[in-house]
Amino acid sequence: MKITIQSNMLMLSLILVIFSVSSAFAQTTDDIKTVPYKSIGPRVESTIENTVIVTLRRISQARSDIHRKEFAKARHELNEAVWLIESIRDNLSTSVAKNLIRVARNHLEYENPQQVLKDFPSIYDSLNKASIYLPTDKAKKHLDRAKEYLTKNKKLDADRELDLANKALIVIEVEQPLLKSQQFVTKAQQYLAAKKTEKADEALKIAERYTMDLFSRENSALYQAKQNIWLAFSNYSTARHAEAKMYLEKARSNLSKVAAEGNAKAREEAEKLLTEVSELEKKLTDEGKVAESAFKAAWEKGKALAERSAAYVSAGLSEAETTLGSESNLIEARLHTAYAETYQVTTQEPDKSARELDTAYSYVQKAAESSLAGPSDRKKIHDIGKLLLNLKASQGKDDSATQERFNTVNEKLNELIQKM
Repeated sequence: MKITIQSNMLMLSLILVIFSVSSAFAQTTDDIKTVPYKSIGPRVESTIENTVIVTLRRISQARSDIHRKEFAKARHELNEAVWLIESIRDNLSTSVAKNLIRVARNHLEYENPQQVLKDFPSIYDSLNKASIYLPTDKAKKHLDRAKEYLTKNKKLDADRELDLANKALIVIEVEQPLLKSQQFVTKAQQYLAAKKTEKADEALKIAERYTMDLFSRENSALYQAKQNIWLAFSNYSTARHAEAKMYLEKARSNLSKVAAEGNAKAREEAEKLLTEVSELEKKLTDEGKVAESAFKAAWEKGKALAERSAAYVSAGLSEAETTLGSESNLIEARLHTAYAETYQVTTQEPDKSARELDTAYSYVQKAAESSLAGPSDRKKIHDIGKLLLNLKASQGKDDSATQERFNTVNEKLNELIQKM
C-alpha cells in the first residue's frame, strides 16, 4: 500500500511538473486567480523535482548494480524505470482525451456510427479540460470532422480524423525525450539478457541523459517563454489584458536570455520571436488590443522552437553544429514547415508562408542528398518535397485539404526524424 501511494504521488507530481507553471513565475494568491493554471502548493512543489529524479535514480542504480555484477538487482531497477516512464506518458494531461479517442476508434470496428457518436461528448469534455494546459483547437477540428463523417456513415474517414486528433495531442518536447529514454532502457534490458553488460551500461548512460533532459526542460528559458506566451494568450482571450501584458513581459525576458546565451541558430530564431513578442507587448500597451491570431502565432512559433530543441537533443546533435546531417536538415525542415502553417492557417499571410515553404523544401533537398539516407528514406524525403510544393501551389487556401497536407508533412517528417 505504501508503495502504491508513493507511486501515485509521483505520477501526480510529474503531471504537474510537465504542464503546470514553473516556480519561475510563481504568483501571489490574488494573481493566481487570474491564471488558467492549477496552483501548486509548497508541499507538492517540493515533490516535483524528486519525481523525475526517481526514474533517473533507478537508471543510475541499475548501472551501479551492473558494475557490481549484481545483475538481478539491475534487472529489477530497470523494470521499475520502464514502469515509471510508461506511467509518466499515461498520466500526461492529454492522456484522458487520447485514451477516449482510442476507445472511440475501437468502437468503430464493431459498433454502428450512431453508437460511436455517444463517445464524443466525453472526448470534447476531456479536450476542454486539457485546454487549461495547452491549445486543443486542432484536435477539436479533427474531432468535428470525424463526427461529421460518422453522421454520413463514413467510418474509415472518421477513423482517420480520430487518428489525426490523437496525433494533434502529442507534446513532442515532453514525449520525445520520454520515448528516447525508454528505448535505451529497453536496449539495456536486452543487452543484460544477452549478458552484454558493457553495452547495457552504455545504453543506460544515454538513457540518463534523456531523463535529465526531461528534468531540466521546464526550467529552460525557451520552454518558459513558450509557457508565458500561452499564458498571455489565455489571459487576453478572457479579457485579462493586464495579466496578458505581464506574461508577455516574462516571455520577452525569457527570449532575451535565449538570444543572449544560445548558439547562433538558436539565437537567430529566438531574436525573431523576441521582436514579435515585443511588438505584441507594445501594441497592447499603446492600443489596448491585439488580434488573437497574433498571440496564437507567437505561441505556435515558440512551440516549434521548443520542439526543434527537443529534437536536437533526442538526435544526439547540437544546434550549433555546422555540418548538417540528414537529421538536422529534417529538423530544420520541420521548423519552417510549422512556421509556414502558422502563416497560412493562423495569420493568413500567404507570401510569408511561401517563403517558409521554400526554406523547408531546401532543407528537405539537402536531407535527400545526404549519404546517411538510404533508398527507402530518400523516396520518403522526395515525397515530402512534393507535398511542400503542393502546399506552396495552394497558397491562400485555409481548407481541410490544406490542413491535411500540413498534417501529412509533419507526420512524415516526425517519422523520419525518429528513425534517423
